[in-house]
Amino acid sequence: MREDILAKLSKINEEEQKILDGEHKVNKRLYTAFAKEFIVNSHRLMQDGEQISLRRHTRFADFPAHGHNYVEMTYVCAGEVTHVIKHREVKMHAGDVLLLNRHTQHSVRKTREGDIAINVMLATECFHSLASVLPPSSPLSSFMAENIRSNGEAEYMLFSTEGVPPLENLFENLCYAMVGNDITGVDTLKSTVSLILRYFAELPECTITAARHRSDAELLQSRIENYLQTDFRTATLSELADKLGLSVPYLSKRVRELCGATFSRLLQEERFREAIRLLEETDLPVGDIIIAVGYENTSFFHNQFRERYQCSPFRWRKTRRENEL
Repeated sequence: MREDILAKLSKINEEEQKILDGEHKVNKRLYTAFAKEFIVNSHRLMQDGEQISLRRHTRFADFPAHGHNYVEMTYVCAGEVTHVIKHREVKMHAGDVLLLNRHTQHSVRKTREGDIAINVMLATECFHSLASVLPPSSPLSSFMAENIRSNGEAEYMLFSTEGVPPLENLFENLCYAMVGNDITGVDTLKSTVSLILRYFAELPECTITAARHRSDAELLQSRIENYLQTDFRTATLSELADKLGLSVPYLSKRVRELCGATFSRLLQEERFREAIRLLEETDLPVGDIIIAVGYENTSFFHNQFRERYQCSPFRWRKTRRENEL
């Protein structure tokens, strides 16, 4: 990277000067409005309506464990920066890039004057628009899908730009945008980040680590179970396969391996669990309950219910309520 850009990035800012003057720690109020949980809020660091922003990482103090309500991409311009993600140290060197989704909590070890890193903050909708053109088979596409889910998995990806001139130039352009006298437009920043993501997707040799806090098998099992619990009324194996980007035969096999039963059996369990709840907690007619849990064939439901509980749904409800008296 050009020495004049590094020199400008290295200048001590007001926040760092206060740390050096005796505060000794990061002022959380600069980053969040939350009192209990340290979630760095984009509204504190970005202008209203801003989709993408650049900020140099604060040096001279540990940055405590925190999350973000946006996607963060950190690029190390010089020196070293160590992140701690789920008790795992991720040591970055000059030229390394760390991509964190909005579900990931992390902290950053204290850095020295010569440790220079910039944070690229991407609003969720901005990141998705930039990453939507990536090949579906790319790990970045999986990363994007996990980021968009409200209960998605914490995930990060670590890349290296060393020896890849186009990527080195693109990140130098971002750094120049922070210190240059001219104003770089948001469209230019978006185009630059889009190209960076495209290179990462197309050059797998740039990827150092792609990690989730749970294994792929655990994550797949969780997705299967969540789908059945929330969509049991209309759930089908083919729909779930489409959502997960898997073939129906492969998914059917994985469901049996991970969950210990066939998809149809698991679906039936969820539907009958809800049917029992409705029989216990409501006065809905049995016919309405059958429809509410996703069955159209009332005879099938009654036959299955008798096989499970040795009585009709009406008798089951009556007996249960009599026992409660």
